[in-house]
This record gives sequence, C-alpha cells and structure tokens, in this order.
Amino acid sequence: MSRNKLRDEDILELLGDGRNSDLSDFSDEEDIDEHDNVIDVVPDSITDSFDNQNDFMPAFVDKRSIKWKKQPFVPSKFSLDELEERHFPEEIPTPLDYFMKYITDNEYDEMATHTNTYAQQNGKLTWIETNSRKMKIFVGVHLLMGVFGLSRIRMYWEQKSRINIVADNITRNRFFELRSNFYIMDNNDIPINNKDRFVKVRPIYNILQKRCNELPVEKNVCVDEQMVPFKGKLSVKQYMPGKPNPWGIKLYLMCGESGLVYDFLLYQGSTTELNCNIQKVFGLGGAVVLKLTMLLKKNRHFLYMDNFFTSFNVLHALQQNCIYSAGTIRVNRFANPPFISDKELSKMGRGSSFEVNSNMPNSNIGLIKWYDNKAVGLGSNFITSGVPDDIKRYDKKEKTCITVNRPEIVKCYNQSMGGVDKHDQLVSFFRTFIKSRKWTLRMITHAFDIACVNSWLEYKLDCKHIGIYKTMDLLHFKKRLGETLILVGKTFVKKRGRPSNSPSPLSTPVRKRVRNIDQRPFEEVRFDHIDHLPTNDNSNYPVRCKNEGCKLRSPVKCTKCGVHFSFTKRNECFRLYHIK
Repeated sequence: MSRNKLRDEDILELLGDGRNSDLSDFSDEEDIDEHDNVIDVVPDSITDSFDNQNDFMPAFVDKRSIKWKKQPFVPSKFSLDELEERHFPEEIPTPLDYFMKYITDNEYDEMATHTNTYAQQNGKLTWIETNSRKMKIFVGVHLLMGVFGLSRIRMYWEQKSRINIVADNITRNRFFELRSNFYIMDNNDIPINNKDRFVKVRPIYNILQKRCNELPVEKNVCVDEQMVPFKGKLSVKQYMPGKPNPWGIKLYLMCGESGLVYDFLLYQGSTTELNCNIQKVFGLGGAVVLKLTMLLKKNRHFLYMDNFFTSFNVLHALQQNCIYSAGTIRVNRFANPPFISDKELSKMGRGSSFEVNSNMPNSNIGLIKWYDNKAVGLGSNFITSGVPDDIKRYDKKEKTCITVNRPEIVKCYNQSMGGVDKHDQLVSFFRTFIKSRKWTLRMITHAFDIACVNSWLEYKLDCKHIGIYKTMDLLHFKKRLGETLILVGKTFVKKRGRPSNSPSPLSTPVRKRVRNIDQRPFEEVRFDHIDHLPTNDNSNYPVRCKNEGCKLRSPVKCTKCGVHFSFTKRNECFRLYHIK
C-alpha cells in the first residue's frame, strides 16, 4: 500500500516560525485578563440554539472566575414598565365560556373522530359511533366525579348512591366503553422516529399551553414542580419523597401569585423539550427556567425560584435580559462564597444575616444568609436585605413570642413563591377521580383540571374588577361547569319499555302532600334552543309559572329545564322564558 510522503518544504510550512505552539495551552499562566471574567464569546452551536428561541442569548460566567466581596449588596437602578393590560368583560361570562377558551368545540370533534378510529382499529364490532356532543357529556361526567368523589365509579349508577345528572345522561356500560377507547390522536400519525414520550396526549396540552400563553402575565411569577399522581407503568414516572403525591409524572409550571398557570413543561428525561447545549451549560433547572421565562418581557416581572433552579449563571442570564429574579440557593453553585458558618451566625441570634456581593464587571449578584430557626441562603440580582421588617416568632426557650428582623428578600420570596403550590392545592381539592393503569387517561383528565382551575381564577379576577363580591367557590364552579357540559345541547329521547312500578327499597309511604319545588336551570341550558319541549307532569297540584311576571299555576313543564309554565292561548310564558 503506497503512502504520499511530505516534502521538506511542506513540513517547514506546517511548523511555521516556531513561535506558536499547542503546548501553550498547558502553561500555568492565566490567559484571561483579571477584569475579563464574563465570557462573551458564545460557541456557535449554542448561539444557533438561542437564535431558535427568540434570540434570547445569555452570557456565560466561568465558575472559576466568580469572585466575591464581603460587602452589602447594592442593587442596580431599574424601573419597571407597565404590565400588559388585561381586558375585562362588561358582564361575567358563564363557567362554560371560560372553559371553552381552553378546550374549544373543535377539540371535542377531534376527540370523537379519534375515539371512533381507535375503536375500529381494535375491531369493536358492536361499537356505536360517538360525536362531539357525547364527548362533552363524557368530559362533564369526569369533572362531576371530581366534585362528588364517590369511592367507586359504578356507584354513580347504583340505586342507593345514584347521581341523577350522571346516570340520566349516559349509561354505565357506555361510559366504560367510551373510556376504554378514548383517544385524542390517531396512532398511525405517530412518526417512526418519534422521541416524544407524551405524544399521545400532546394535542390537548398544546392547546392548553396556547391559551395559557395568551394570558396577561402578573408582575410576580414563580417556577416550580408539580406532580401528577400515577403509580402505573411508565418509563418517565418519578419518585419525589416529601411531596403529597411522591409517585407520578412531573411537570414544571410557571405561575403567578394568584395561581394562574402561564406556561408549563412536561418532564420526560433526556427527551424533554430543552436545548441540549443550553442544558449542558446551565443544567436541567437552569434550562427549564430559561425556556419558561421566554414568555416574560423585559423590565416587567419579578421571578422567584427554589434552589433546584437557582445558580449564578441563571441569575446572571436573567439579569442580562432585565428579568429580576431571586431564590433559595445551594452554595456550591456559587463558587463557595465567603459566608460565615452557621454556628457563628446562630451565636449572633435569630434575625441576624450576612451578605456578600459579586466582585465582577457586568454582573451584580447578591447573596445573603439569614438565620431564623436555622440558616437559609438566598440569592438575587435585584435585592437582598432591602428594607428589613420585624416579624413575630415563638421562642421555645423563653416560651414567648419575640421580634425577629427579616430581610426584604425573604418577605418577597414568601409572598410570591407559592403560586405553583396554590394551583396544585386547588387541583387536589376536586381532582378528577380516575383509577386506571392508562397513563394517558390520567394526563388528559389532569389537563381538564388545570383548565378548570385556571378558568375559575380568571372568573375571580373578573368579578373583583367589576365589583361582584358574592362569587362561586371552586366547588360550585366546577359542579356548574360539569352540569352545563352535560345539559347544553342535550336532545330529549323517550325511554323505551314500561316504567317500573316497583318502589325503591329506601322509599317510605308518603301521607302528606309533597310540595313541588322547581330548580331553575342555568342560563347556558335555558337559552341553548335545543329540545325544549312542553309536557304534562300529570300532577293533581299545579305549580306556579316560573316566567317573570306570571302568577298562574300550571301542570305543564319543560322536559329539559324541569320548570313549570302556563301554557294557554293567551299566555306565551313557555316561549318567552327561552328567549334571551
């Protein structure tokens, strides 16, 4: 085998004049200037990745070049711009109107189409095709199951524990049949080289995220984790001890103080929707923060994080983008700042603190260690001690309350960091009950719960702006939402077969006259103009007409609304009641 030999002239040209040598890389001398600690030269691969993320290009700081000085933090001067204006309605919409902004009518059509397709692919010979109307009933029943919270799903159809709004609108067998074939996408549309482990639920989370991103963001926001309870088989299932639900699927949420979700990210290990180059530089927590904060605008927001997300590079990158942030810290992520020990700080007494400040150009990061029951460290790019205030704490030794000095960063952190926890708590109050080994059902119903809680929080903000103080709580809001999803657009179908004459085992003979009390329907059901038909209740005691201004009594009632109206030649109460 022949090889081409280099000529002497070529070898001398490659060697050059001998002044430049690769051995200089191993010299002990520091090439970087003392005042040039911030690395402004970004690798091309990372630059390209940031170009794909709305040109958000943070600067990187070498950990070895981070220097600190034992001086109080002096914040840079800044002024906040006005927040994006929120448009409030003149009249309060219904719960269904709020919810339909997240899950639109088109999504129910897609659910029906893909559910029918999946049933056909499984060879269901007795399958009766469903439609968007039935899908709304299916979703509404799941929401009501979170409200009533019976121990077993079959109890909603049993005679002793029957819930009429559920059992009268969908049979038990049909409910289980829909649930076993429920799909929101076609399996044939999944690409061969798919790496998204949540591809089967991605459509509903995409539309949910789209609506969340449209909401005007509050001034104070936070980033934290959320767990979706699940103990079945799933490769990305997480175990997080100390959480209310330690086993489950992890999400990263960005919420405001009110609990409104503005953006989120589904965690799926190495295939999480994060840029690999950014994750290598900032770590997982930093990459999550930088992705979620792309929604925030400059000079408008304060961001709060816990120690999983906070690092020197993250605070520095957010500072470069004029997003003022703070959070608890892990000391090793800040090049071991010169804090005094916890023992020395405890001797100074409760409420004592110690500050350090970054000693670098183009970077103004402050750290503080504060001692209450134990030492806690916090870092920020806009505040540390600030204007301290005094708080009351109970002293076990003195057995009385004492006054403790608290830095302003601790006050701001405690007030604004609980947004994700508040949203998680609201979801857990009336979480949609579903006991299934299918992770897709758990994730889909969790999306419905997020949409419902966000809808209720929007409703509360609108009521506060208009001046309505008597509002629905989350329980009644979700109950009304489930009922209207079931009843709006409902068609009247006459039951087949003879009515049962056998009395209920719990029924007792009625001796006194039973007074008929009509419960008025919701406006969404009253004005939907679908199958409102008059019928005679065959009662010996006519009921007063429910149309405003009419005082007549009548045995005629609406089959859908369930209320009575005078139905004569002179009175058109039935027609007038159903016209808005």
